[in-house]
Amino acid sequence: ANEYIGDVVKAYQNKAFDQFKNEYRSLDLLLIDDVHFFSGKEKTQEEFFYTFNYLIDEQRQVIITSDTLPKDIAGLEARLVSRFGYGLTVAMEPPELEMRVAILIAKAASERIDLGQDVAFFIARHIRSNVRELEGALKRVLAYARFSGRPLGIDSARDALKDVLAAFNREPPIEQIRKTVAEYFAIRESELLSVKRTRAIVVPRQLAMALCRELTQKSLPEIGEAFGGRDHTTVLHACKRIDELRRVDTALATAHETLLRTLRA
Repeated sequence: ANEYIGDVVKAYQNKAFDQFKNEYRSLDLLLIDDVHFFSGKEKTQEEFFYTFNYLIDEQRQVIITSDTLPKDIAGLEARLVSRFGYGLTVAMEPPELEMRVAILIAKAASERIDLGQDVAFFIARHIRSNVRELEGALKRVLAYARFSGRPLGIDSARDALKDVLAAFNREPPIEQIRKTVAEYFAIRESELLSVKRTRAIVVPRQLAMALCRELTQKSLPEIGEAFGGRDHTTVLHACKRIDELRRVDTALATAHETLLRTLRA
């Protein structure tokens, strides 16, 4: 997204719009990462609107990614939100541990650095949210080793990431998780503890239980007890159900990611 924004600015400064349009409209595939960075940038959005329409009319492919659903991006024009809605929307799950390790090793190799499996595993085990934060952690570890003169190992990685790890590994109280989930879904916290079975209550309740399991060391019975005295099988079912829904429900996947970031902040 930032590269596209920069190209728009250059086209305006150099009065080179024909070259700009020809370059982007000759593509068979246009991939824009972090399209939420278009927020509030009217000229960029206008140019992208016409480029998007041209490529789609020509049966080309356009792929965009964002931290949230298009309709939830503040400052994004309604016509772009509408266009983005024409395509298939899918939730991108955070990579599994093995994939995170592979990403770190490959990224380091691209910079001609031999990252040990043990260091990659250490970073991947603690940074679980998304590839951007994973790569950010790697850059921090590499920079720390370079400027401190220390060997690139687990000890130097731990020191480089101590502030990051403290934030990611902080365990929020269950009460805070319940309150945050209730506020996000605009329901009362007491409803999470109730016996209500409407979807508007059940899904937030299940998500809150799943977050408790993900963010705390509490046992399943302890989590169940904190949600109106439910048993451990109910909590286990809730976790499995949320895992299934996140794969097909983009709104829920976004809610899960947003709540994770909020509770870890």
